[in-house]
Amino acid sequence: MGRYWIFDLDNTLHFADHKIFPQINYKMDSYIQTKLGINKQNSAILRQFYWDSYGATLVGLVKHHKIDAQDFLKTTHNIILSEENIIFPKNTRHIIKKIRAKKLIFTNAPKIYTKKILKHMKIYNFFNRIHSIEESNFHGKPNQKSFHKLFKTNKFTRGIMIDDVKENLMMAKKMGLITIWLTKEKYKPNFINYKISNLNQLRQMRIS
Repeated sequence: MGRYWIFDLDNTLHFADHKIFPQINYKMDSYIQTKLGINKQNSAILRQFYWDSYGATLVGLVKHHKIDAQDFLKTTHNIILSEENIIFPKNTRHIIKKIRAKKLIFTNAPKIYTKKILKHMKIYNFFNRIHSIEESNFHGKPNQKSFHKLFKTNKFTRGIMIDDVKENLMMAKKMGLITIWLTKEKYKPNFINYKISNLNQLRQMRIS
């Protein structure tokens, strides 16, 4: 099978920090406070601790508190999606369409949410597969288990991965993928093959 182009979703294909992440973060805090009976301050501390420990808050909640993963994702990602909330460069559709290769989404977000975002952006049909957090058995990037599941499920060994989180790309490089870091940072770690500041730069790249 040929080489895949592997795209992250949030803050790679659209700017989630602006409108969407604040909604999700609020819902996550409320969910944890209600389920665990703790206050806002302790909820924030716990979320950060599990993020630092496992790469995803959900993994810690399931492991240590027996939280139902499906219920958590459904509740926290049930947000209003609109023109105002989903912010992305207007030429994104053209950029993705012009990449003449198999493409998939590799995200720590749930599948229903991912589909809604892609369809709203009118780029859903340009992707061959969506590998969401459910397909990774709720092991989010950069957990190596999520990458093993990505390769096994989609039956490929070669690929180019584009992500805004360098820790995800560090693991991608260890797994043999070509890495592209979408960032405004000036430095470039040695596990990064290419660094871009916007998706439009993909059109000028020649990747061997």
